[in-house]
Amino acid sequence: MKGSGEMPQPDDKARKRPKQRKSVSALTSKKLYQEANNRCPFCCVADVAVLEIHHIDGDPSNNKIENLIVVCGNCPSKITRGEISPADVHAKKMELFWTHRASPRRSEKRPRQSVNVNAASVSDSIIANTVTFGHKRSPRMQYPVDSIGVDTIKKGYIDYLIKRYYDYRQADASYGGFRPFSHAEIHTTVQRKFKAKTFFIHVSRFAELCDYVKSRVDQTIQGKRNRSRDVPNYDSFEEYEAEQLRHE
Repeated sequence: MKGSGEMPQPDDKARKRPKQRKSVSALTSKKLYQEANNRCPFCCVADVAVLEIHHIDGDPSNNKIENLIVVCGNCPSKITRGEISPADVHAKKMELFWTHRASPRRSEKRPRQSVNVNAASVSDSIIANTVTFGHKRSPRMQYPVDSIGVDTIKKGYIDYLIKRYYDYRQADASYGGFRPFSHAEIHTTVQRKFKAKTFFIHVSRFAELCDYVKSRVDQTIQGKRNRSRDVPNYDSFEEYEAEQLRHE
């Protein structure tokens, strides 16, 4: 009522209103497309018209560049369905970031190769003065033959453990855990600890990597609660491998 002096209270719908999408700045968008080399990093589609910017954590208001990745119009649905795992998305973002960071800056002058063509020596052609050949694109990065990434089951198990860590960290909020959470953090920490990107680590260190990721799961609030009740936080590698082989 007007004049009653009472402040209007937000209704439940207002309190539960989803986060609003914020437009990505032109500068950030330019950096992301450069980082991705104007192609989808998952299916290699290079048609700029079908590329879009995807929010890795699903929050359309989080426009930090580490939370954004350029993909084609089809790949976001694959991510939602789990055909492309969260671990793969974050690993790919880290790969794009470090590959782009290591490449020569656009502002730096690169050597150009020029060939002077004498028009008289080229019959029936348009008169040419100089032909400039651009640099070839760098080949797509592949997992080394002795890395965890080339072993489908081992890579899948690390994906599974990291996904379990993500799920448990998100569950921590329901127990009052409000520590800032970045999906990319665990990959950054793994790279610092193992001196290699998650799936580029040598296969001989697979058990060591498993133990590390498991320890991160166990240290979450949900993980500690489960352990206190003797509830397993994850399947063993042997259980995971047997399950995968049953479905082949």
